Formats: sequence, C-alpha cells, structure tokens
Amino acid sequence: MNNNKKLGIKNISIIGVGSILATIISGVFWLFLARIMGEENYGELGFLIGVGSISTAIAVWGSDKALTVFTAKNINIQPPIYLISFITTGLTAIILYVLLDSVGLSVFVIGAVIFNLTVAEVLGRKQYKKYTKIILTQKILFVTLGILLYYIIGHHGILLGFGLSGIPFIYKIIQTLKENKIDFKILKEKKEFITNNYIADLIYQFGGQIDKILIGPIFGFALLGNYYFGIQILNLLSMVPEIVVKYTLPEDSSGSSTNMIKILTILISVFLALVGIFIIPILVKEFFIEFKDSLEFLPIISLAIIPTTISSMYVSKFLGNEQSRIIIIGETIGILIFVPGIIILGELIGIKGLAVIFVLTEIIKTSYFVTADIYLKRIKNEL
Repeated sequence: MNNNKKLGIKNISIIGVGSILATIISGVFWLFLARIMGEENYGELGFLIGVGSISTAIAVWGSDKALTVFTAKNINIQPPIYLISFITTGLTAIILYVLLDSVGLSVFVIGAVIFNLTVAEVLGRKQYKKYTKIILTQKILFVTLGILLYYIIGHHGILLGFGLSGIPFIYKIIQTLKENKIDFKILKEKKEFITNNYIADLIYQFGGQIDKILIGPIFGFALLGNYYFGIQILNLLSMVPEIVVKYTLPEDSSGSSTNMIKILTILISVFLALVGIFIIPILVKEFFIEFKDSLEFLPIISLAIIPTTISSMYVSKFLGNEQSRIIIIGETIGILIFVPGIIILGELIGIKGLAVIFVLTEIIKTSYFVTADIYLKRIKNEL
C-alpha cells in the first residue's frame, strides 16, 4: 500500500470516527425527542427546522461547499465570503424574527451559518483532527443546551440550543479575518462558480426541506411527525456515505483519486438499505410504537440510501471540477418531480406515497448525474 493510500485511509478514519460519534449523539437525541414530544409536536419542530435550514442556505453567501473547494485549492476566498455572510445572516435573522416572532429560529440561523462556515474551511484545509473536535463539541453542546432549554421553553428551546451550540466557533472565523486581507477581486474572478454553487446549494436545501414545509400544513403535523421520524432514521443509516463525502470533496478539489473509496461506500450503502428494510421496522415496533405509521414509510425510503450515495459522489466530483451548473440542473429536476409528487402521491396513498416519491426523485436525479458525467467524458475524449 503506497503512502497516499495509507494517508487517505488515516484521514477518512479520523473523519469517520468523529462523524459517527457526532451522528450517533445527534441521532439518539432526535429519537429521544420523538419519544417525549409525540408525533404532532415532533412534526411542528420538523416544520420549523425546515424553515430555519432554508433560511440558513439563503444567508450563507457563496455556500459552504464553495468555501471547501477554494480553500482546498489554496485560494484565499474565506475573508470576503465571511464578511458578506455575516451581513446576510444578520438580515435573515432579523427578517425571521419580524415574520415569525421566534428568537429561537433567528439564533438557529446565526449559529448554523457560523458552524457551517467553520467546518467548510477546516475541511478545505484538510485539518481532519480539528474537524472531529469541532463537530463533537458542537453536538455535545447542542444536546446539553437543547434538553435544558426544551424543559424551560418548549420546542423553541431546541432551535435556540442548536443556534447557541454553533456560535462559539465564531472565534475561528474572526481568526481567519484577522490573519488574511479581504480581497474582493477573488470573488470577481470566481463569481460564476460561486454564483452557480450558491444557486445549487439553495436549490438543494429547498429540495431537502420543502417536504417538511408542505406536509404539515397539507396533511397535518401528526403525519409530518411520522415522516420526520423516518427521515431521522434515514439520516442515521446514511451517516457512512455522508462521512465519505466530507473526505472526497476536498480531495476531489485538489485532484486526488478517490475512486476506490467511492466504490466501497456504494457497497456499504446497499447493506445499510437492507438494514433499513428488514431490521429498523422491528426496532420501531419495540421502542417507538407511537410512530407506528412510519412502519409503512421506513422500508421504502431506506432504498433511497443507494441512489443518494451515488448522487453525492458525483456532486463531489462536479464540485471538485468546478462544474456546479450540472448540479443546479440535477437539483432543479429533483424539485420539479418531488414537489408535485408530494401533493399527488401523499393525497392518494398517504405516507407510503411520500416514501415512493422520495425514492423516485433520488433515482431520477442520480440518473441525470451519471448521464451528464458520461457525456462530459465523451466530449473530453473527442477533443
């Protein structure tokens, strides 16, 4: 085994240990909340987090993935992105408070932006040990503050706890701003990629959260609670693929080969899908019987792990090659299928229909990415 492979295994192991522990901490916490909140209150929380997540994507000007890509390429783009993101985050937080009268939601966005920007830079610099320390610290703070504030002010305390858990990492951003000159010329040079990637990130977050925003008002928060519970299970099952993408994005951006790691990850995703189909429903019957409606949802949506994993690999590759326009098209296709599908299949066959459209959307989106990659390779070979 050569030194590059050894280093790759070591780095992904560092990311893996930290991310697995962080996902387990967060996942157990969300499942704990499900038990104590009940399906309807859990659904309302999912709705608010959907609003907060889309607002965060709007506030993060240039997006966290663009920051990772350019940092990995040793392009000093962090200071201008940080400065603009601070301004947009402040405005977003104020607008949310005026519209929804929720301090928790405003603080959620502020903390999420600070945390996402910090993690993006650290990953771009390939400081994987520091990344592990940061995410574990944030998760521990979130769980501690979330539980404490939930018992004091209710589910808005969860939002407030999440926001407060991200704010301490502002020191890293301030340090970068102090040590580097703010050069807006870099933004001008890379404006096309940053703009495309920002749009792609907005579309991705919108597509990932619009279900929570639509399902509650249309079908009721009890059904949303079961749906959101199923999504949390899916997130736990998907943690290995997500960990790998955190490693492959900066590696792809700097030109390193990650093909073997990607193939292995896809095989792992197949195994995790089988776990979701056959084992998870048994555990839900035993420990979460109040979410019994999710039993129709879980076996179907577990299949989404496979196309989602493959899709994320192509997204990493396209971002590394600064081909973000392809991602915009793919995510747009996903939304155009997903949104009407939620309304139509949700009305026809309930929560099972929501699972079907979720999986179908991921398959179609992934098929587009695979086709686009083949087309680009063919053009490259003809030149």
